[in-house]
Amino acid sequence: MGFDAILRSGLAIAHQITASLQATVQHERWKSVDGYGLPTYAAAIERTAIVEKTQKLIRTAGGAEVMAKTRLTFLTPLADLDTGATITGRQHPTDVRDRITLPDGTTGPILDIEGMTDPTTERPYFEVVFLG
Repeated sequence: MGFDAILRSGLAIAHQITASLQATVQHERWKSVDGYGLPTYAAAIERTAIVEKTQKLIRTAGGAEVMAKTRLTFLTPLADLDTGATITGRQHPTDVRDRITLPDGTTGPILDIEGMTDPTTERPYFEVVFLG
């Protein structure tokens, strides 16, 4: 059993153990921009995550420093968005243009996405998403 299999098993156990601490969030995945320049999204899917209110300074891809207010830890993988066509420029499985709504109805821009990539699947083992 390699380290990757051990990590996958450990995350599955962590997901089970923390199930009572996790909340259900709505994740709408960015698809494109319409003719009016507005974003379009796929239908919302429910995902469970550990939701933490936080105050963390994040440096965006553009170099700006902004304060993150919420950290979401997703311990289960998310399949790519299946639209029947390649979405140019989209990051999988989570893209900074996606929209995530918390159980209390609040949302915020995705400021940063962290995680560790599984070399076997080239997918994240887990994702940590920071919302502004």
